[in-house]
Amino acid sequence: MTKVDVILISPPAPSPSVHLLDKAGTPPIGLGYLATCLAKEGFKVRIIDLAIPSKNIETIISAIKENKPKIVGISTATETYKTTVRIANEIKKISTNCDIVFGGYHASFEYATVLKENAIDYVVLNEGEISFTNLCKFLIRGVGDIEAVRGIVYKKNGDIICTTPEPFIENLDILPILDRSHFEDAHEYTHFATVSTSRGCPGKCIFCAASVLSGGRHRMRSAKSIIEEFELLKEKGFENVYVVDDTMTANTRRLNEFLDMLIKKNLQMTWFCESRVDILSYELLRKMRRAGLTGIQVGAESGSQEILDSVNKGITLAQVHNVFKWCKELEVSAATNLIIGQPTDTRETIQETIRMAHDLTSLGAQVTFSVSTPFPGTPMWIKPGEFGMKIIDFDLSHYNAFCPVFNTRHLTAAEIRNEYYLAVKKIDKAQRKNKIDSDGNNLDVHSRVLSSWFE
Repeated sequence: MTKVDVILISPPAPSPSVHLLDKAGTPPIGLGYLATCLAKEGFKVRIIDLAIPSKNIETIISAIKENKPKIVGISTATETYKTTVRIANEIKKISTNCDIVFGGYHASFEYATVLKENAIDYVVLNEGEISFTNLCKFLIRGVGDIEAVRGIVYKKNGDIICTTPEPFIENLDILPILDRSHFEDAHEYTHFATVSTSRGCPGKCIFCAASVLSGGRHRMRSAKSIIEEFELLKEKGFENVYVVDDTMTANTRRLNEFLDMLIKKNLQMTWFCESRVDILSYELLRKMRRAGLTGIQVGAESGSQEILDSVNKGITLAQVHNVFKWCKELEVSAATNLIIGQPTDTRETIQETIRMAHDLTSLGAQVTFSVSTPFPGTPMWIKPGEFGMKIIDFDLSHYNAFCPVFNTRHLTAAEIRNEYYLAVKKIDKAQRKNKIDSDGNNLDVHSRVLSSWFE
C-alpha cells in the first residue's frame, strides 16, 4: 500500500442507535471534498470513517504507524468533540511529530477552547478546501509562510493566532466533482451516492448554526454541474441519490433548471432531499416527483404557531399540513423532526406538537422527536438569557439533541426530558399501527432504540 501524507478521520456518532446498525449511513462528504482537493495537488490521502462498524481506534493507530503521516485532520461536531480529543491524544502518543488539525463546525466556533488541548496543533475555520490545502502545502512542502495561510488558528508561544479569514467560496462550481474512491468500503454505507448541491441555509432559526457557519449566505452549484454529477453516478451504477444540503430547494429558479434538465435527460434516477415547507407548492412537488423525487425531509419543528414564530422558523402550520398532504397524494415519502423543549415551550405547546405528530403520521409521514439543544454557534448558545434559558449542563457529550441541558421559564431540563420521553412513546405507538411491513417490523432503528426505553 502506498504510504499517505494526510489521514482524515471522521469520528463515530454517539447516538445509541448507531451501534445497532450493520452499516454507516452516508460517507463523510466534507472530508471527501478535502481529499479530492488534496489529491488534485498531488498529496496522498486516506479517509478513515469510524462510523463504519469494522473501523475503530486500532484502525487509526495501525494506519499512523504504517504511514507516519505528517498531518492528521479530524472532523469535529459538538457531540463527538470529546471523542475527537481522545483520538488526538492517542495519535500524539505514537507520533509526536504529526500535526493534528481540527475542522468542522464545533472547532470553527470553539477554536479557543479546542486549542487548549495539547494534542491539537491547528484549527481550520469554516470551509476547508482552500485553507486546509494551503496548510498542507506549508507543513509538508514548506510552501509559503504560516501567517499567509488564511482561515486557520494555531498556537505560538502560548498565544492563539488567528490568520486572515479565507473568503467563502462563492462559485461552488470551481470545486472538483467529488472523488468517491477516497471512501473505503463503499458497500458499508446505506446511502453511498450522496451529492452536495449548495452550502448554507437562508433560514434564521435560533437553534441552527448552518447560516452562521456559511457566512449568512446560501451558495449554490449550477444545475449543469449537479446533472454532470448525477450522470457520473449513473455511469458507476448508482440509481438513487441522497442530496445532503440543508435546503436543496432554497432557490426555486435553480431548482427548476435542475428539474427541467433531469427530466430531459431521462436518467431514470431517483433522489431525495431536504426542504422548507414555505418553498414548496403542489405544482413544484409534482414536478419534483416527475423528475424522480421519492422522498423528502422537511423541518416542521413544532405544532404551535407561537413556538414557530419564537424560533424564527418563518413557516405556518397550514403550510406544514399542506406539504404532507401533497406528499401523500403524490406518493412521495415524507419525514420530519419535531423539537421538544424550545425556550418558550410549555406543556400545552408540547401537546400541540404531539397532536401535529399524530396528524402527520396519519398522512403517512415518518416523524421523529429531538430535544432543543443550544449547539455552539447558534443564537441559543451565544445569548441564552435573551431567550429565557439557563444552561445548566456544559458536558459537550450531552449536546446530542436527546439530552436536555437547559432550564426555561416554564420547564426544567428534567421536565423537558420527561416530556420528550412521553412524546416519543406516543408517536412510536402511532407509527407501529401505520407502518407495519411484511415482517411485522415497522420502525427504523432510531425509533426502536427510543421505544425500548419504555418497554
